[in-house]
Amino acid sequence: MIQGVAPYWRVAYEHNWERHSIELGLYGADVKLLPGASPAPTALRGPFNRFKDVAEDIQYQYISDDHQITVAGTRIHENLSLDASFASGASANPTDSLTTTRLWTTYYYRRKIGGTLGYFSTTGSSDAGLYAPTAPGDPGVITSANGSPDSRGWIAEVNYLPWLNTKLSAQYISYNKFNGGSSNYDGVGRNASDNNAWYLLVWFAY
Repeated sequence: MIQGVAPYWRVAYEHNWERHSIELGLYGADVKLLPGASPAPTALRGPFNRFKDVAEDIQYQYISDDHQITVAGTRIHENLSLDASFASGASANPTDSLTTTRLWTTYYYRRKIGGTLGYFSTTGSSDAGLYAPTAPGDPGVITSANGSPDSRGWIAEVNYLPWLNTKLSAQYISYNKFNGGSSNYDGVGRNASDNNAWYLLVWFAY
């Protein structure tokens, strides 16, 4: 449950010349969360967790009748003040941090056929409470043997647009590292690559 307001902000600069454009931006958010949920009119009270994000992004585009190219990236740094989680034992640290980086490039030919290749990385504070080791009987998919959130990998996607308002996509996500390890990251034999996945997607705008 959000306590008070949750402001989000963004500033950006964009420059266009001929068929090219470049954008540089900064954005962020400040959110206070009370653990759990409570229906009105009862309000939750007590310690809360606070998430403060500051991020940068950049994007370059080239657009012509035949070719559309985008190269973009963002880096998000998040500071976590975990008063509620620490008091309840859900986190081992009173404060943590996370840094997320995403880079990608997209190409389309005549706005019909295209693809995207992207890289993602998350690094942060080790916390055996937030990223707990595998408990007995737990399948261990999102656990961590060393309490680390560190993950990285690649995303590849191919797209086909039969009409301007319809997109068919096939996407593959490959993990080189997951929750602090490439192999046996959960302590019971699961590897990062076991989380690799295929997705088939349909996008329609009306």
